[in-house]
Amino acid sequence: MKIRNIEKEDIKVLSELAEYHKVLALIKNGETKLEWCFVIEDNNSFWGRIVYGVIDEQLIILDISFTSDNRSFQNELLQISLKKMKSNGFNEVQCHLYSDRTNFQQYVNMLTENGFKITQEKKSFVWEEDGFNKLSKKLIFKSLSEVTFDEYIDVIEKVTEGTLDKDDLDCVRKFGSRKAAIDYFNILKDIDFNAEWWKLAYTYSDELVGLVVPQKFDERVGAINYIGVLQEKRGNGYVKDLLVEGIRILNENGIKKIIGDIDVSNYPLDKALNNLDFKIDCRMLVLKLNLQ
Repeated sequence: MKIRNIEKEDIKVLSELAEYHKVLALIKNGETKLEWCFVIEDNNSFWGRIVYGVIDEQLIILDISFTSDNRSFQNELLQISLKKMKSNGFNEVQCHLYSDRTNFQQYVNMLTENGFKITQEKKSFVWEEDGFNKLSKKLIFKSLSEVTFDEYIDVIEKVTEGTLDKDDLDCVRKFGSRKAAIDYFNILKDIDFNAEWWKLAYTYSDELVGLVVPQKFDERVGAINYIGVLQEKRGNGYVKDLLVEGIRILNENGIKKIIGDIDVSNYPLDKALNNLDFKIDCRMLVLKLNLQ
């Protein structure tokens, strides 16, 4: 049994294994590096892998998978790879696990047994329709191209006040509201950036209401990746209008499948998604580990 990084000479072999196509795509797209990809092998067979990446300086487990149920193999690969990433100067790592993956609970157990803490539980909603012809009747919109980055970050900071999203609250507690807003803006930019799609919302009397950030993952799949209403404007049903604008933008640009992940305690957004025919797809756990 051997644990090592993926090397250039592995590429041809891995490209012939269907389950490694995701890893190779992450390397090709610059989302990870060879030295951040770890495999465990035995008798020239790959038994598992862990791929790390960085989004806005935050270390993320982008891919984790095992073909062996041997827990000692799994623990050793996880522990050795974490030590190497810590030696690279990282202080924290997080992992997002979706319940629709095979052996979901096995991966949750492995991570928590190795010190990861579940910091948030989310519902993952999916919208898949042939067309969408709704428009907001309450709001008008300005794109990010019509305002400055600082103005947009200001609104992210404002909509985070009193948020029901546990992860956002945790970031505000750790870094302060301004830095948390800047970090989130940069994370979103790294995922997909189209200034015409990022919208600020206003009433017809020009009062700021909130924002919505629809983003594209590929030519078919996208997400409402950030949405928020100012604290003083909540309770007026504006979140549904923001969703309508996000869906409209994605659908008009060829996106047929739209994802929305929300904190399980975000009841207003849950209701709005249901009203717009989003269906619950699965649940998602955010797990974090302090490496210090």
